[in-house]
Amino acid sequence: MSSSRFPKLGLSHNSVLSDLQTMRDNDPPWYGPKMFIGGSYFGGEDVLKVSNKASRVYQNHNALYAGKTFHNLLQLEDDVVSACLDLLCAPSKGGGCLTSGGTESLLLVVMAAREWAKSKRPTPDKPEILIPEAAHPGFDKAAHLMDLKPVRLQQSSEYRADPAQLENSVTENTIMIIGSAPSYPYGVTDPIIKIGEIAQRHQLWCHIDACHGGFILPFARQLGRPIPDFDFTVSGVTSISVDIHKLGYANKGVSALLLDNADLQQYQRYSFSNWPAGLYSTIGISGSRSAGGLASAWAVINHLGASGYREIVSEILHARDRLVEGIAEIEELNVAGNPDSYLVAFTSDRLDILGIDDIMADKGWVTSQLSRPPAIHLFLDRSNAMSIDSYLSDLGDATAAYRAGKRGNQRDRHVYTR
Repeated sequence: MSSSRFPKLGLSHNSVLSDLQTMRDNDPPWYGPKMFIGGSYFGGEDVLKVSNKASRVYQNHNALYAGKTFHNLLQLEDDVVSACLDLLCAPSKGGGCLTSGGTESLLLVVMAAREWAKSKRPTPDKPEILIPEAAHPGFDKAAHLMDLKPVRLQQSSEYRADPAQLENSVTENTIMIIGSAPSYPYGVTDPIIKIGEIAQRHQLWCHIDACHGGFILPFARQLGRPIPDFDFTVSGVTSISVDIHKLGYANKGVSALLLDNADLQQYQRYSFSNWPAGLYSTIGISGSRSAGGLASAWAVINHLGASGYREIVSEILHARDRLVEGIAEIEELNVAGNPDSYLVAFTSDRLDILGIDDIMADKGWVTSQLSRPPAIHLFLDRSNAMSIDSYLSDLGDATAAYRAGKRGNQRDRHVYTR
């Protein structure tokens, strides 16, 4: 915890901004040719310029007051939600809303499923949600906050959800089942058709977390790539979350929670009127929030259009293919599963893969790591897609050096926290 106290005197804006700039300059850049970590996503300088400028247009507007005062914000949100529903093949009765990010989308949909189950699928004991081993921990956080029981399954040898495990885990208390398109750890999409069948058979709310794939997989399919079925064309899918501030390239934070039937929004809305100021009603968890992310999402979607997104996705997928091929050519390194989008994890049965990553870090490469199994974890975007051959060359050298006894400076393992 900082020992700083509230300042007694103010500073000039030049002084404040200079200090802020110095602090930022002392941090690593948020994107670059050697940056393979998530959290921020680079779509090109032109896209970044549009995103930033659009965000500033509405940065000081409070989206909470869109319905009362800023009516054009409602139109912007309707446009973005409609675009996402179209992209993910929702039926005409579909609906949705925007949230501050993927975690809020997950919190909101778990709350909606809980409220839905009270009337549509009441349980004799504490309600349960089925969570595949690689699904995002936001579901466990939601279960913790909503007083539900998270049932997290064991790892599958194929790095995707095991339908047999899911089927055998359904009980009379189960209300919800989860699929990922793709999962964060492995970049592999779950068998959504089979998950949808389980949901239909047991009358469960079926949510697909496409926060990482929602702006990759549809355009990959348009490019003729073989993509697993994952969207609203799959029978049994109730809802999908997609982060527009990831590979949609909007400023943070903006995600979409989409429903196959807009009537289900009644289960996610919170309303309260027993206080002096009248009706307080929100369709999301957040109250006040900047409209900057929303404006940014609207601007980037309209700036790029489907053709622009296809161009970017094509670049990233070609880079991923080269990366996967190159890793396979290095003896004793193995890619985890068959990645569907821009996330790639690779490991080794014989070598300490995290020790190899330490050597790569000493060469300036910034990556993430996995713990089960130990693996190097890479995010691809436009800033690093042109560095694949350089990365593979250094990886080959680092692997050979590790075999020869070299060790790098060990860094923190598997940290994804604040």
